[in-house]
Order: sequence, then structure tokens, then C-alpha cells
Amino acid sequence: MSNPFVQKLSTGEWSPERFRRHLAETGAPLVERVLADEVEVTFVDEPGDDTTVTLSVVIGPTIGLNRIDTQFTPVPGTPFRSLTLRMRSDLRFSYVFTRGGQQVPDPFNPPPRFSECSVERFSGASVAVLPDAVPLPWLDQAEAQPAPAMESAVLASGLLGNERRIWVSMPPGELPDGTALPFVIHLDGTPEHSAPSVRDALVRAGLIRPCVVVLVDQLGSQRYKELLCDPVFSRMLAEELVPWLHDRYPLSRDPGDVALAGESFGGLCAGWTALHHPATFGNAILQSPSCGYHPGLRWGTGAGELLRRTPVPMLIADCLAAEPAPVRVFHDAGELESSNTHSRWLDHVLTQKGYDTVYREFAGGHDYAWWRGLFADALRWCFPSTVEAGATKH
Repeated sequence: MSNPFVQKLSTGEWSPERFRRHLAETGAPLVERVLADEVEVTFVDEPGDDTTVTLSVVIGPTIGLNRIDTQFTPVPGTPFRSLTLRMRSDLRFSYVFTRGGQQVPDPFNPPPRFSECSVERFSGASVAVLPDAVPLPWLDQAEAQPAPAMESAVLASGLLGNERRIWVSMPPGELPDGTALPFVIHLDGTPEHSAPSVRDALVRAGLIRPCVVVLVDQLGSQRYKELLCDPVFSRMLAEELVPWLHDRYPLSRDPGDVALAGESFGGLCAGWTALHHPATFGNAILQSPSCGYHPGLRWGTGAGELLRRTPVPMLIADCLAAEPAPVRVFHDAGELESSNTHSRWLDHVLTQKGYDTVYREFAGGHDYAWWRGLFADALRWCFPSTVEAGATKH
């Protein structure tokens, strides 16, 4: 299989310069529809030497980039290499090329804005949006707007015995005196996070109430302790961070006006913390939460498997064991990620227990390319404007 434009290049009908112009005009990768719901996707690289090139995508069993086995093929007589794959036409996914052991973004499709993440292995990737992918219009608007203002301060935690950076972004527009704003605390925060810009686009469109976005820094490898249902970290959020914020900003004290949000381990922490601190957090935003986690779950091999126990994952077990908490839960997960079985299980438990919850699956993997845009849907669900809320009821 070969893309028709790659064929023009290989036969000499098109020069390399004309092919580069075509890539600049149409965007990469190159997409040709072959069935109603399938496309051929051609990735093009210009590595500049004889090194091999492979593709890795954020779809598959690994949390992060999964390598596609097939190597790029040289286009004879040109400096280009290409790889054509058949794919579902509704996918959206992050991807990189690997040349000689080095991962690089697609040179013909630079990483979008907000591509730098707190988890390094996801950072700096290109994003492919195939023709039938669900659109993310509020992310598109956010990417096109200037970065909103951000205040930064250091929070010292007596409970944890550490310090971390907190970034706070106020909503656009003038606020009347005495305003008490709803707010969302987002774990795995960075100053480049998309959440404030997405919030601004929704506020300007009148779709959500003006709300404050709070971004919480995770401390390197400490992330893998603090976000895994750590009761002390959860207490820090409820007993130290929220009062610290109330002392500095005009924030609502109604738990229904407070959301705790996170992605992956952050989503696990958001759900578990809200379940255990519902008097503080009335909303939880779980984006591809790692809700299969249990500290006692160990996988062995051989005879060791004969001693393995498989406990119910911690967040699901705690939901099953407790009376329903007054917490609303927005929950999304990728149809093609390995954790969606646990997400479906969690949604079943929440629904059966009578929680006010919404669960959505998207056509992709464990991927910021989706999370960044679907966060807009989460904000619309948590903090709808009066007009939006009325429309939803009718």
C-alpha cells in the first residue's frame, strides 16, 4: 500500500520540494479513506541519513507510547521514508517517531500547544486527528487564545513535610464584590496545562459559571506514592490546600462548587479523595483513572502464580463498602486503553450505588490528546451556566 502522493514522489512526477509543499498545505499524516469507517494513514519522515525509523502511538497495552513493529520504507531516489497503516477513521492519538533510539515528533506535524506534560514520557508528541474523530472544539479555541494569567505560590505541608508549587488562574472578566467562585483543583498541574485556557473559552461562550483553576505540582517520583490512594496526601488536599486557597481567593465554601480533577493516577486520587472527603469535594473528574490499582496486587510467574491473590481494586472496593457519598463523578476512558475494563467496573458500581455520574469512552488510548479536550465536557457537567443547566434539564 502506498499513498498516491508518495507514489508521485517515488516516480519522479513530484519533486521533493513539491511534496514538502503538499505536506505543509494538507498537514501530516496523509489520510485516504478506503471504507466507510477505515482510512489509510501515511506517516512521512525525512531522517537525513540511513537510520531506521519506527512509529510509536499512545494506543496499546503500555501506558505511554507503544511501538509499531513495521519500519518506515525508503522512498527511492528521495530523502523521505514513509509508513502506511490502515486504521479506524475515528481515532485521535499522540505519536512520535524513533530514529536511532531517539524519540522525535513528526517533523511535518509539530506538537500542538499544551503538549508538555508533567509525566515526561507523554511530553512533546505530535497528535493525529482522523476524519471521523469526535471534535474537541473547546480545545481548538483554547489553543488559539493567549495564555491566561497565572499566579504562583509555594504551599508548605505540615502533614507531608514537603513543599510544592501551586498555580492559580482566575476566570476572565470583572467579578462583582462578594463573589464566591466555584473552583477546580487539578492534580499533575504545570504552568503549561490546558485547563485554564479551556475554562476561559467556555466562560466566554457563556457555557459554564466563571470558576477558578488550581494546578497542583507533583514532586517527581513522589507522584507514585502520593496519588495512589495515600490518605495523608488526600488529607493535605482537604485540610491544608483548600483552607490555604480560601484565605487567598474569593472561593465558594459549598462542596458542590468544588471539583477535584486528575488524569491517570491523578484521576484515581481525585476519585478516592472525593469519596473519603465529600464535605470538601462535591465533584470528581476522573480522566482515564488508574482504578485497577491495589497495593496488594502482584503478578508473578510460574509456581509463584499459585500463591497470588487478586483483590478488588482499592477505589472500587471502597465504593462498594461505603454508603454513597454526596459526590458527583465525571469519568472518561479510552476504548483502546488497557484500563478500560476497570473503568467500566467502576462506572457499574457507581451507577448501582445511585451516584450522580456520567461515563464516556473515547476512540483512543491513555492519551492527553483526548483528556485536554474532554476536560471541557467535565467543566460543563460540573459548573454549567444557568442557561446551559436549563437547556440540559429540558
